[in-house]
Amino acid sequence: MSVLMDVMRIVVHDRGPELRNRLRPRLEQAALLRCVEHSQSVTAVTIHARENGWFDSTWTTCCADLERQAVAIVKDRC
Repeated sequence: MSVLMDVMRIVVHDRGPELRNRLRPRLEQAALLRCVEHSQSVTAVTIHARENGWFDSTWTTCCADLERQAVAIVKDRC
């Protein structure tokens, strides 16, 4: 029996590892999401650090509902 695992690709643009380390638990939780309608997981996220813990994220998902769920977990500030 073969098991296919989906892996979410994560890219963090920051000056150091701090943001990635602070977001790790949230990103792990978002990676577990699956779309009920399409049976797909989150494909990728790119995070761009800003000031004072704020960041922008760009998600690659199968639909807007899955993206909303992932954004709700990760939010916009760490």
